Amino acid sequence: MAEPNGNGEGALKKKIGGFISTVRGIGNGGPGEKKKKFSRQSTYPIHMAVESARRMALHQAEPVSPPPEEPGVTPPPVAPPDEIQQPRVVHLNGREVEPLKAANNSIKTSKYNPLTFIFYFLFEMFSRVAYLYFLAQAALSWWEVVSPFSGVGATMALSFVLVVSAVKAAAEDIKRHVEDGKTNNSIATVVDPHTGETKQVKWKEVKVGDVIKVKDDELFPADILCLQTGLSDNVCFIRTTNLDGESNLKIRKPVDIKLIPGMENELDPTQSPDFKFTRSACVECEQPNGNLHKFRGRFIVDHVEGTGGSSHKQIPVSMSEMLLRGTILKNSKHVYGLVVYTGKESRIQMNAASAPLKMGSFDRFLNIQITLLIIAQILLCLLLAIGNVVWRELEGDKRYFLAFDVFVEGNIENNGTYLLLVFLTFWILTSYMVPISLFVTIEIVKFWQAFVFVNNDPNMVSPDEPARARNSNLNEDLGKVEYIFSDKTGTLTSNDMQLRMISIKDQVYGQPNFRLEELGPETYGHRALEDFDKRLYKSVKHLQDKAFWKNLMNIGGSREYVLSLPESNPKIRKMRTMDRQVLSKELNEFCTTTPQGVVGKLEVIDESKETNEKPAACLHIMGSDVGDVILGWHIVDFWTNICVCHSLIIEERTDPDDGSVSKVYQGPSPDEVALVEAGRSLGFEFKERTMTGVTLNMQGIEVKFDILNVMEFNSDRKRMSVVARAADGTIRLFCKGADNVMLERLKKDLQPELVETAKQTLYDYSVQGLRTLVLGTKLLDEEEYKLWDQEYQEAAGSLSANRDDMMNRVSEKLEQDFELVGITAIEDKLQDGVPMAIETFRMAGMKVWMITGDKMETAINIGISCRLITKQEDLLILEADHHFEAKQNLERLIEEGKKKKSLGELVELVVDGPSLNHILGRFEEKLAFLGSLCSGVVVCRSSPSQKAAIVNIMKAFELKKAEKGWGGPITRFFRRQNKRIKTKMLSIGDGANDVAMIQAADVGIGIAGKEGRQAVNNSDYAIGQFRFLVRLLLVHGQMSHYRLARLIKFSFFKNISFAFILIYYQFFCGFSGQTLIDDISAAMYNVVFTSMPILLFSLLDRPLDDRILIRFPQIYNSSTSLSTGTFWRTGVFQGLVDAAVCFFIPYFGIAVSASGQYSTHGLWAVGKTIFVSLLGAVTLEAMLVARYWTILFWFFGVMSYVMVYPFMIAFPYASRSANQFDPSQYGVAENVFNTATFWLCIFSVYTLTFGYRYYMRSAKWLFRPDDNMILAEFEQKYGPLHDLKDSEIERLVALDVLDPAVLDARRNGAPANAPSAHLAGDDGRSSSYSSPGSGTPTSGTPLMD
Repeated sequence: MAEPNGNGEGALKKKIGGFISTVRGIGNGGPGEKKKKFSRQSTYPIHMAVESARRMALHQAEPVSPPPEEPGVTPPPVAPPDEIQQPRVVHLNGREVEPLKAANNSIKTSKYNPLTFIFYFLFEMFSRVAYLYFLAQAALSWWEVVSPFSGVGATMALSFVLVVSAVKAAAEDIKRHVEDGKTNNSIATVVDPHTGETKQVKWKEVKVGDVIKVKDDELFPADILCLQTGLSDNVCFIRTTNLDGESNLKIRKPVDIKLIPGMENELDPTQSPDFKFTRSACVECEQPNGNLHKFRGRFIVDHVEGTGGSSHKQIPVSMSEMLLRGTILKNSKHVYGLVVYTGKESRIQMNAASAPLKMGSFDRFLNIQITLLIIAQILLCLLLAIGNVVWRELEGDKRYFLAFDVFVEGNIENNGTYLLLVFLTFWILTSYMVPISLFVTIEIVKFWQAFVFVNNDPNMVSPDEPARARNSNLNEDLGKVEYIFSDKTGTLTSNDMQLRMISIKDQVYGQPNFRLEELGPETYGHRALEDFDKRLYKSVKHLQDKAFWKNLMNIGGSREYVLSLPESNPKIRKMRTMDRQVLSKELNEFCTTTPQGVVGKLEVIDESKETNEKPAACLHIMGSDVGDVILGWHIVDFWTNICVCHSLIIEERTDPDDGSVSKVYQGPSPDEVALVEAGRSLGFEFKERTMTGVTLNMQGIEVKFDILNVMEFNSDRKRMSVVARAADGTIRLFCKGADNVMLERLKKDLQPELVETAKQTLYDYSVQGLRTLVLGTKLLDEEEYKLWDQEYQEAAGSLSANRDDMMNRVSEKLEQDFELVGITAIEDKLQDGVPMAIETFRMAGMKVWMITGDKMETAINIGISCRLITKQEDLLILEADHHFEAKQNLERLIEEGKKKKSLGELVELVVDGPSLNHILGRFEEKLAFLGSLCSGVVVCRSSPSQKAAIVNIMKAFELKKAEKGWGGPITRFFRRQNKRIKTKMLSIGDGANDVAMIQAADVGIGIAGKEGRQAVNNSDYAIGQFRFLVRLLLVHGQMSHYRLARLIKFSFFKNISFAFILIYYQFFCGFSGQTLIDDISAAMYNVVFTSMPILLFSLLDRPLDDRILIRFPQIYNSSTSLSTGTFWRTGVFQGLVDAAVCFFIPYFGIAVSASGQYSTHGLWAVGKTIFVSLLGAVTLEAMLVARYWTILFWFFGVMSYVMVYPFMIAFPYASRSANQFDPSQYGVAENVFNTATFWLCIFSVYTLTFGYRYYMRSAKWLFRPDDNMILAEFEQKYGPLHDLKDSEIERLVALDVLDPAVLDARRNGAPANAPSAHLAGDDGRSSSYSSPGSGTPTSGTPLMD
């Protein structure tokens, strides 16, 4: 048995010598040395663990000949090539062997500077095909030979769009410049390692190799290697929120060089709080990379031997000793560190890559339609150009006054060249077919929808987090979601874990309805334990009354026999004599007797002392005591496992009101926090963590454990293990993890009854929706542990790239043959409104998938609770142990699913995660087909990579399914593109393990929960609660899609109409490319006259009240407002028709007017009449399609049309005052406006265009109304909440649409449409979509598709 812990250097050295062996390590030993020593590299909790300093052995490198210029100093050895290729060497003090080329510490997140802004901005804009197209149009318009317009109009339009975009880009970049300046000019403290003197420098002046001092609550300016902390236990705490989104504290330690002989007091904060280090040292480490969780390197110190010679001592360095830029020091006073990476080479900057760029449906749609329009434009221009050539040959000679027989710059004799020039003329003339203003308008509208409507929606604010739009490109996709892939923990549940029940050995303890978290601190201990379960309290009290509890604490838990007992029941009354003797021997192994014959104080026996005394068996177990005694030991085993095997640290928080200090557990796992919090409530408290171990308070008795090794939890291992030494020297392996991992690691000779009982208990917990963990413990022999530890430390000390795999393989060898200690059952409540939210999604036709790592029974129970599973008896379950079985089961379930679907029944599926291993890569299409039949799917036991794989499988399947059917490649292509618009995949999660799934989906939603902000940081939209997703999709999604679809169609409609007026005129001007509308009017048409109505329409119009959209989710994704067919029908062909009306009526109407002083049949007079006719028709169309008229919309709609009259009159005079005379402007408007023919023409145009649209749409409204039209009438006539059913009220209350008082009123007999049936404090309309003025729904107005 190892000796007890001692104090002082001698005890420490003696202890180290007792259990550290020499093994093959890094470097070579001295001459004649056969074995190599290395530094012990142990893993500490929270992934970047602190290794045990007292248990670190020294690694000694082979000394080599010193360089001649510095006798007696050995150059640092170079790492073997298989470990680190071209390592970076950073010197703490002394000469650099090779000059180090490292980045400076300034950062730059801005994109431009004053000198490069214009160049880079224009390059960025004209890299887009659309803007390059507009640039070419503007440039050609200045070529007078081919351009029918002056270059001013096209250039002004393009310049306006560029200026708006430039202002937006500059404003955003100025913010980045300001933030960069604040960061780069922050102050850091640099320390001279020779003298300890400090000086203040700016962050941008910090260099690799500097030693810097950082104080509490300060950010680290660079990636530094921790050398010294301000705490006596030589650790420090950091918060990594800026790095990985996690708010819990993490622990770090300095490089520990104290165990090197002669350096015991170096960098010891208890000796001196200041930093001073005069030895030559350096860090040899990997080149800069972006890995936030792993670091490979070694700290090399020049060490003077007792003989006067020198050598280098090497200490492996991992992420445990690294303090990364962007993290904050907390509760540690200060730290000193060596700068290793700076600026763009720091880990946070190397992880600053942008998330995958996601393109919205309409962006992709516009790319296709604009391409088609350009093709149509090319064909049209070619036909017109051919017409021009033919007309010149056939008709030109007849008109001698046109002088076509004189070949000049614009009239080239060669027909091919002439055709090309005329083609360019028509290209410029028809350039209005693509609306340049559309792109900037879409940017404005999407920005407003996302950052004003979504971000400021008062109905989507949780106490911790308002809704945040992080990617406005996808606004329209929110209205077209067909699949929702959701994580469970923290997404559907609250991630507020609470312990509900436990089982110790074969017995279940606790009550499902008992709430430990509701107890106050004054009840912690015996009272809480008694309330939790009287049997536990009785057993603990019995051992305390017998004065045996303290003895039990000091020996760390049960010995092998007691630990192996399958029963833990206080009702046990009888034991076999042999069993009783073995039990008595173990229980009394270290007892002594007092003169009175009662149990005395337990003392640890020092076997090094020679004595003939033997401890007497002092605890006499009576029949009535057997059960309580055994249970007491098992209670100790259970809670010791929980209090030792975890990764939590303790943060002290001061109450700002009363100044009281409370201890808060922090860690990456809410399950661990819940278990350790519950232990504290019941009197089993995790009290302190130091560099070397933990201190527990077990029912008033303080006990310490030395932490020897920690094998961390990860999603692959699904377990965590800790090797710890108790006060009596015994070594135990504590392990807890998922049941499927732990059960297979139990002892093979464990009693079958105990294993079956455990499986039944796990099942019982899971059907209650409780999360389970299995606890196992194993006693280790000293020699067994030493042999294993040698191998483990050799793996831990390796600098090879597969170090983690090596450590996992070694860990597997030890993590076997556990004794079953118990099972924990933790409740994670569903978030408010989750069942109703999922019911709403399914009513909307969305298919909801819940993907979780929980076991099947737990996942099914949660699925039932959240209404994802409605009929458990009809549930399809997919399980397979082999790929052949997987194929058979898939085919069978597909047939069952088809049959259910044909009968109109809901198809619901559960997929076991391990079965996916046999499906992925083999039968993915079959799984996707089966999933497409289902309205709800639960995937359990899944890994993060499987989550992303499922999303990708369903995306690929839906697109492939769209290509099937009749038609050729072009038809299939358009079906595929329509499917891209119609079917969107949405993923929602709250943790880092959901990031891959979020990024794989078309739309990624992050929930700001307790697992950090990595999901939010990688999402497109962030919300605080799952139920807010209903409003995000059904309200914001449908509104955004509705508005943007009509913006696109209307923008093309008005531009196609304008372009075809010019094209129609070509048939009357010999295809000459002559325009009948002047340049200024053409430019004002897009920029001024038609811009505001459609902009306000796109921001303010709404088809239905928000509450109607949520009340009737069936209308979600039912609109076909923007497909290739509707785009060409309402955006293109409707424009052709209106253009024909606006051209031919004025053209032929003006022809019969009188000539003379007020003649209106001149070119520009006809052009202005046609222009006013077109402007009025387009404005009336905008007013016609609006469903929600407001004062603001009315004002700008009317003014956009009315202002054309004073403009046409005033502009010529303004031009004359600037000494500019334009014959197309001056005096024309007065003549036109003074004739009755003009007013008759425009009246006829408006009557025909508006009347036709009104008639057609009214007919549809009356005889073929769609769901939106019916609900609009319902809303106008009765209000949005008329005649509510009980189920609707319950659902709307849960989704925060109705005040809970409405539900109470209904239960008391009040009518459903009572005035109280409104949002609390709302006027019946969501503030995010309320218009600035009073509005009237226009349910009776004809609408555009």
